[in-house]
Amino acid sequence: MKKLITAALCVAIAACCLTVFASCKDASLDMSLREDTKYGLYWYGENADDSMKSQENMPVEYYDPGKPTVLYSHGWKTSGEDKETFKTVSSTYEKTNGASGNYDYAKELKDLGYNVAFFDWYEYAHSLDDLQNEIWVVKSESSIDKKDGNYYEAVKALDGRSFAGEIVRSLYAVMKDATDREVVFIGHSFGGQMVTAVAYTMYKLADQGVITNKYMLPDRISLADPYIPGTAVSGEMDLIGETVTSQPTAQKTSDAFEYLNSKGAVIDLNGAWKGWTYDGYKMLSKIDDEALIAQIETKIKANTVYVIQNALLSYGSTNVHVISRDYVLTSFIEGKKGNMDACVPRVSMTAEELREYVGRQFELAGKGFLIADATMTETTAG
Repeated sequence: MKKLITAALCVAIAACCLTVFASCKDASLDMSLREDTKYGLYWYGENADDSMKSQENMPVEYYDPGKPTVLYSHGWKTSGEDKETFKTVSSTYEKTNGASGNYDYAKELKDLGYNVAFFDWYEYAHSLDDLQNEIWVVKSESSIDKKDGNYYEAVKALDGRSFAGEIVRSLYAVMKDATDREVVFIGHSFGGQMVTAVAYTMYKLADQGVITNKYMLPDRISLADPYIPGTAVSGEMDLIGETVTSQPTAQKTSDAFEYLNSKGAVIDLNGAWKGWTYDGYKMLSKIDDEALIAQIETKIKANTVYVIQNALLSYGSTNVHVISRDYVLTSFIEGKKGNMDACVPRVSMTAEELREYVGRQFELAGKGFLIADATMTETTAG
């Protein structure tokens, strides 16, 4: 009897120790939200002119835990550009002769029953060659050689955090009681890096037992002409403490795709730039290792539904990058409405529906932005 009591006590003590350890592990992470920032994750009310920054206990009109969620992130912005809104870009409407329509994406998605979040980081999205560091890793002010400029201001504003980490903190606070499994991340250009880094961090935190509500995790990630450069990224990742050692961003991204795919997240990559989809960016030009380039290309294609948007190339190489953004957002909405049934696969599909197309390459055909005419042709074996 004494042995049984002793054994029971040992089990109880061990359980208590594990509980304390888990609590300490959670407590060691700074998951707090910062209020006074020029960046943030905003949740929409009725339309794109009605939004509220992430906070604890969001009003239900901005976030309903029982509804599915779409999160969007924009990419690089020149300092002279207007702040991006969650609507059809005017240049897209002009270049497509009105075929794109004037969408208020927030309203359309809200009408379809989604929570809608938009990450605004316009103030710090101007340093094209440094944005991968702001997104993926934590930098200190002392590590920046040039003590002025947009990159330095971003590092100073983040103050020991990364943009991906800040989005995760926002989602952790807002979505803690989520009960709907459909969570879709959509990123354009460098926003593709952003949503990939956020998803990667979230699934790693789930592995560590920090995130316990699986309904917070994105099961779908849609990338609209994502920027995947050969430029190096280095540093320690926010929240998960993973070290990236002067690695080409494209390599880190391809590794993240592989990891996310293994966790059940389904990624569709929609590229409009001609060439190896991103030739206009010379995305891998800073990598000298041909074998590494081949490895990156193979891994990206093996872990995504890889779509080359040939239907959009008639609009010209200088315009197609932004048009790709509007096409992906519009086709997600129209697909959910049942207006793209002839286009298979399509970005509006659920993770379960899209899973069979991962690792396969397709070309989007049709008459430009005319959604009803869109079709897909597979260019590689399944």
